[in-house]
Amino acid sequence: IAAPELYLAAQAKSSKTLWAQWEIIRKRGYPFFFFEVVSHTFMTLAEAGDKNSVGAINLLKKMAFLHSDGIQKDLFQDTEWMHVIALKRHSLVVDSPLGGVSVHALTQQVVRELLMGGSKATALGGVLETLDAKMSKFRLDRPETYVVGRRYVRHVKAAASHALDCPVRQATVLASLCQLAGFFLSKVSCSFAEALEMHHISVSARSRAYGPDDVDVANTYTTMAAIYAKQGEYAEALLVYEKSKAVMIKARGHEDVLVAVLYNEMATVKEKQGKYTDAMELHEKSLAIRNKMLGHDHVEVATSYTGIAKIYQAQGKLV
Repeated sequence: IAAPELYLAAQAKSSKTLWAQWEIIRKRGYPFFFFEVVSHTFMTLAEAGDKNSVGAINLLKKMAFLHSDGIQKDLFQDTEWMHVIALKRHSLVVDSPLGGVSVHALTQQVVRELLMGGSKATALGGVLETLDAKMSKFRLDRPETYVVGRRYVRHVKAAASHALDCPVRQATVLASLCQLAGFFLSKVSCSFAEALEMHHISVSARSRAYGPDDVDVANTYTTMAAIYAKQGEYAEALLVYEKSKAVMIKARGHEDVLVAVLYNEMATVKEKQGKYTDAMELHEKSLAIRNKMLGHDHVEVATSYTGIAKIYQAQGKLV
């Protein structure tokens, strides 16, 4: 085994050789840093000014907001995808084993942060609308559509992470898109942390688009609370249910049937915590609203009675 000083000497020699090579590259006029390489290639296309080069630039700008691997042809119009040949020729994209092409994540970052100019909103908006159209075909009650989520959710996550400050006109699309992705991640792939991330973005986008007291904001909080409860994080679930209830009461009033549903769901969480008195109080609040708003013979009234009966059963009060 070589002594440590021999390793250090070899490392020093290697570093000197590598540095000398870098200096030669720079003297020959080649860019040194990664962003310089991408910028130089990008500018070469821009300076060409022909239709194909401009199309390649616009295609790359959209790709910058997607997941770096497996960027499929069906995310673009044929008139856009035709320019992928120019991007391959300049080594800005390569064929992906997942199908389509891959773009280096650093290339995407350079394009987003340095080369987008004033076209970010247009490029990002186009990506969000395309993904929304694709994800709208996903239905929880139709397993044959689950392939949609498997194909596009990684791109939704990537695009959403760059759309947090998108214009308000795009926030509605972002909210819908993230909600669909959240449903897929929680209900199909059981990726609860990623699902919550998507729903958080959806809440923020809906609040920007419709205001913080919109019913859909409350509904998204309810969805998030259910995910926490499913993981056994009951305290966090109740905190988020309280947020949903506060918004729902502002939007619909204290005696709305949707508020009754929230009381019922919160009671279920309290029951799982073993807090039967609290659970009973919530069921009774739900029952009172349903009796008043729906009538004594409504099926949801029966649901409240069933919840109350389960509490008695859990306490051993069977008679």
